[in-house]
This record gives sequence, structure tokens and C-alpha cells, in this order.
Amino acid sequence: MTTAFSPLLLQFMQESRDGLQEIASRLLALERQPDDPELMESLFRVVHTLKGNCGLFEFPEMFRVLHAAEDLMSAVRDGQAAYDREMADLLLEAMDFVARQFDDIELAGQPDPAQAAPCAELVARLRQRCGMQLAQAGQDAHQATRRAAEEAARSRMAESLARVPASLRMAWADAARNGETLLWVEYTPEPECFFKGEDPLRLATQMPGVLWRCVLPGSAWPALAELDAYRANLVFQAVATADRGLLDEHFRYVPGQFWITALPAAAIEVKDQTRANDALMIVQTQNDALWALEGAPWVPGHLKAAVTTIANCMRAVGRMDVLPALEACAEEALAQSSVAPLVAWIERHAQVQAVAEVDEVIGKADLQEDITATGIAAPVAVAAAPAAAALPPAAVDADVPANFGRRAEDSNGARVLKVEQEKVDRLMNLIGEMVVARNGLPYLASRAENQYGERELGRDIRAQHAVINRIVEEMQDAIMQVRMMPVSFVFQRFPRLVRDIARKLGKEVQLLLEGETTEADKNVIEALADPLVHLVRNALDHGMETPEERRAAGKPATGKLVMSARQEADCVVIEIADDGRGIDPAVIRRKAYARGLVDEAALERMSDREAVNLVFLPGFSTAEAVTDLSGRGVGMDAVRTAIERLHGSVQLESQAGQGTRLQLSLPLSMAVTNVMIVQSGGVQYGLPMDAVVETVRVPAADVHRIKQHNAAVLRGRIVPLLELNSLLGLDTPQCCNEHDEWATLILRVHGQYLGLVIDDFREVVEVILKPLSGVLAGLTAYAGSALLGDGSVLMVINPKELLK
Repeated sequence: MTTAFSPLLLQFMQESRDGLQEIASRLLALERQPDDPELMESLFRVVHTLKGNCGLFEFPEMFRVLHAAEDLMSAVRDGQAAYDREMADLLLEAMDFVARQFDDIELAGQPDPAQAAPCAELVARLRQRCGMQLAQAGQDAHQATRRAAEEAARSRMAESLARVPASLRMAWADAARNGETLLWVEYTPEPECFFKGEDPLRLATQMPGVLWRCVLPGSAWPALAELDAYRANLVFQAVATADRGLLDEHFRYVPGQFWITALPAAAIEVKDQTRANDALMIVQTQNDALWALEGAPWVPGHLKAAVTTIANCMRAVGRMDVLPALEACAEEALAQSSVAPLVAWIERHAQVQAVAEVDEVIGKADLQEDITATGIAAPVAVAAAPAAAALPPAAVDADVPANFGRRAEDSNGARVLKVEQEKVDRLMNLIGEMVVARNGLPYLASRAENQYGERELGRDIRAQHAVINRIVEEMQDAIMQVRMMPVSFVFQRFPRLVRDIARKLGKEVQLLLEGETTEADKNVIEALADPLVHLVRNALDHGMETPEERRAAGKPATGKLVMSARQEADCVVIEIADDGRGIDPAVIRRKAYARGLVDEAALERMSDREAVNLVFLPGFSTAEAVTDLSGRGVGMDAVRTAIERLHGSVQLESQAGQGTRLQLSLPLSMAVTNVMIVQSGGVQYGLPMDAVVETVRVPAADVHRIKQHNAAVLRGRIVPLLELNSLLGLDTPQCCNEHDEWATLILRVHGQYLGLVIDDFREVVEVILKPLSGVLAGLTAYAGSALLGDGSVLMVINPKELLK
């Protein structure tokens, strides 16, 4: 079934699939290098990110398994547990569970509810393993870290509450006396939270039951040139009336990042010093307002109002001694119609060391405005001590080039655009239509010249054809590059596969991957997966010896399996080579004869190379018994069939006791095919150019009859000659030219040279090959059909099937 996903869920699943592959490869690498701290740290970070992203959706079983796996990795990272093969098996099993969850989501839109029980069992095993490995010293250290973090949080709470206006704290005290529970909440996002898809600002602003909020930096800001905009460095504080369970639910996806406690009654008591702080904050506000009035015509009225406010504040805090001086300054200011005398008095008398911190808060007006603009609802109090920790020091450093206003899209870094496969396929189909239309222009030019005698028009059409041909080729190449994928896409699954199969067989195998950056068309890369799995399983099961057998043969106990890729001309070549026992031609001959696949006469004529290639026959197997790995006789035959379906070829080389090498050669792309158009029996056919070695005209006198088949000697080689009309079941005999020569295509099929006799050669064209469908799909002698420029349909022959 097809399930519609939201864009966010689709992105999560795509990125998580990549994350699972990365986790598996790093787990296997860590198994070889258990003491590599950087490898462990990078592995932990990927699992941590995957767990965090999972928290955005309601997938509880997946989240629990990832959380337990993360805890186990954390124990290893902190040196409290030893990483070994058994732990790798358990963690790989956990990632397999997560992968199955994704499979269920893709099929049904949600995880299978029946996975709850296996999830609980797996989580229990992960927790048990973690508990067995954690030492008491590590537990004590963990508890000490938690206590230190809580003490730091309580200290920040006390400092922030000391700055809350007295009126607000009095209101909280009244609410507490009326039986209302007030909770203190502190949320400290992880520095890497943005890379996990978290939105700390939204999480803080959506907190339920908030009475007051505060935002402060988590640590001192670095210099502006070193500031990382993608690293969270904020602490969100709040006083809320919501139920504790509701707050826990709100922060359920960021465990360990929040702290909730009851607001202490003593912390909201309004003391004399707090009143003094509030009074002085008012005085300072008046000071700022007075500076803005200098030179305005309404200064006298505002001076009187400011003096009255300041005098009341001084009386409220018991500073009666400063009132005479205040009145004198007020009279002087009114006489001069200037705010300067009153401002000078404020600077001399209203600055108290005990409330210097309040000045810092007021001095951060710009920062408060910035934070409020991001979406935190008022009232917002920005509190931090000292001021240097609240603002980046480079913000006032004129020597450091500031990049304020620079947008993210102005970055010079590489950008990647993710496009759905269907859109790329549509572009490819449109290019195919353009190729057909382009191929029609030479036909039109020929008609204009030959049928209508318009030579000039024909030349103009050909000139336009050259321009359109260049554009189409460039567009075709550009879209082909979009479709190209590295072979690492399919190679990355084999380290895990080799590890598991080798352990099951009791063998030691080292896998080497080479040329992973080699690229080919997406369809080719994806179609390679199953054939390569067959070849790797065969190499491990049949080719590799056990450690004891290898030592007895004078080899290292650990076998070597090499998977490599490279590009040759317009083909990608994949090789799978091992240093195992190889293939014994004598054994192959006996097995093939015993299974009735070849007769005795054929065995006598067969070379060792031909005998080795008998493994590709349907039903052939060297296994003595059928197992879940081999013995069914479908492996190598399925490989060759799959590769030939991709218009590729397979070559096998082996030496008994030394090893085996398999080479797969495939076209870089399957979208556009070069074919040679030939004529036979009055009909035009196409043959893929990758099968054509050369074209020759063989004199009839050089054709000889050998055992009921025609043959000729070409370049010192005897080449069998087969007539295309006869192979296709046509009654029309082949025609030779006026020089009594047979037009012949020399083809290479299954490693053998064959001559295909036709009536005449035509031209080589690029076509979009469409596979046959419906009742025609059973015509295996044809690779497909293509539309020519004149609108006619060209049947493209599959020589590997036709010449079996």
C-alpha cells in the first residue's frame, strides 16, 4: 500500500535511514578499534541525534530502544563499560529493530503495535548490559555530576529571583498563601540541539501556565569572529502554575535538559533591599528619560514630574537625607530650563554599589528587545551576571569585522537540493521525447532535399539540427549527472553482511572496499544490490576456508575479500575477489555431469576456463546439502540473468587454492542506448552497440561449411556465422551485395565471437529504449523498442538471448 507522509516525517525517515547505515558502519569499525575515542564520540553523536529526531514524533518503542542504546554507548564513552563483540551484536540488534519500525511506518503509516513486547525485551537487555558494565565509581561520579548541576541551577534561580520586581514577587507570595503551587522551571537546551531538529525557543514559549520568563546565556559569549550561530547557548527560566505532570509531558522529548522544583517561599519574600533595588531602578529610568528631553520646550513640566517621582522613591527607601539637595538641584534645573543639574544629582546620590547589577540589566535594553522580538512573550527579564557574560565582547570591538545582516543563503558553502525521484524520472522522459524529436530533423532535411528539391531548406534544417543536438546532449548529460550515484550506496551494506555470515560460518574474513566514489546511474546501482549479495554469500560459503584450513594451507587465518569499483570508458566495472580455495575445474566437471547438465562428449572438449563457467548454469551447485546460504542452485544463474538484464556481462576467473575473481561490467546508464540500425528481410532492426565488435563484409568465397554451420576465418580466428533471418524464423533468405559479399556484424556474446549475417548496415543512433510490455514481454529475443525520427518503431534485438 502507498502511505502519504508529511514532509517533516518523510525527511525524518530519509535522514534516519542514512543515520542507521552510518551507525552500523561505525559499530563495525569500533569493533576493530575499540579504544578509538573519536570514533566512539562520533557514533554516540549520531545515535543521540537519531533519538532526538525520533522525539518529534509519537514512536514510543523506537524512542525507548534508542534511548537505552544511547545510555549503553554513554557508559562506553565515559570509560564505565568495555566495548566488545557481544555489545556490538546487541547494539546492531537495536538498530535492526529501529529499521523494522521504519519498514512498518512506510507500509502502514505507523509502527506495528505488536512490536511493544519485543521492544520491552530488547530495552531490558540493553539496560541489563548497561547495569552490568557500570561500576559503582561511575555511578558515584554520575550522582556527583547531577548534584553539582542541581546546585548550579539553584544558584541561578536565587540570582534571577533577586532581580524580579518586588510587585511581581508580592503577587506570587499572595498566590502561594492562597494555596496555589508555584513551580520554578529551568530549561537548558543542548548545544547541538538544532542539528536534532529541536526548536528550544518554541518549546520555551509554548510552556503551559507561565507567569514570568527569563532568558540568559549559558556561558560567556565568545568573540564575534568565533561565535557559532548554530550552537545553542541560552538558559530559559520560568515561574509557572501548571501541573507538574503537564510540565513533564511538555519536556518529555528533552530528558535531562530541564529542572523543575517548587518555588521556595523564602525566595519570593520582599525584603528592604529589594524595595531599594526597585526604587533605584525607577530613579534610573527617570534619568534615562531626562536625557531624552534635553533641549525640548516642555522640559519644565517633565522636570517637576521627575523630581516628584524621585523624591517619593527616596522616601520609600528611607533616604530622607538627600531630599534637600534634590530640591536645590530641581530649582537650579528649572531656572536653567535644563535637565543637566538633576541628572548630575542622580549620578552623585542614586548609584549604590549593592544594586550595581540592576544597572547592568537596564544597560542591556537592546539585548532584551532582540530576545523579545524572537517570540518570547512579555514580560521578559534578561538577567545575567556579570554584563560581560551576557553580551558578546566583540559586539563593541571596532577592530573585528562584523557581519550583521548577513543571511544564511549568503554563505559560500556548498548547497544540496533534495529532489524526489519521480521528478527526475519525468525530466528523463522529457529528454527522451526531445531525443526522438531531434532524430526527426535529419529525416525532414532529407525529404526537403530529395522529395521537394529544397536544398537550401534542407541545409537550414541540418544547421538547426546541429544546434538542437548540442543542447539536447548537454541537457541529457546534466540530467544523467543528477541520476548518478556512488557505488558506496550499495557497498555500505556489506560490512555488516560479511561480519554476520562469517561469524555464522565460523570464519575470519576481512572486507576491503575500494573505489566507493565510482558513480553510475541510480537504476544500475540499485539493481546491483541482489547480484552482489549472491556473489558475496558464495564467496564466504564456498570460497573462504575456515581458519584451521587456511593455516594448514599456509595462509593467514583471516581471509581477505575485496570489493572494488572503477570506471572504464562508458562502463562501470565491479570486482569481487577473494583469496580462498578457488574453483577446481575437475570438481565442477563431476558435479555438472552428475546433475545431467552436460554430456560426456561435451566434458571431453571443455577447457578448464569453460568448466569453471559451468557454475552459471541453472540448477548448478557445488554444495553437498541445502542450507539457508547455498545449495539451491539459483545463485550464480540469477546473478548472470540480472546482470544481462542490465545489458552487462560477467567474467569469472579462478585458480584452485589461490582464490576467485568475478568481474561485472555494466553500462553507466540505462536511459539512452546507442544502437546500430541494420536491414534484414526488408525490415529494420537495432542491435546494441555494446555487443558489436566490428562490421565486416565477408566474401562468399571465404565462407565455409563446418558441421552444418557456416564459419569464416577473420583476423586469425574462426568465427561462426549465423543468419539473422533464420534466427528470427523468417522465410526470406539473406541477400549479399553486388560484389557477392555478406554484411556481417561481429558480436561478442558470453565471451564468444559470433558473426551475425544481415542484408545491409544502416546508421548508429541514440534511442530511448522502452521495454516490451503485455503479451510482447515474453519475446526475450528483443531487448525493447524505440521510436525513430520518422515515427517508425524500431525493434531492438537482444543478442544474448537470440544467440543462446
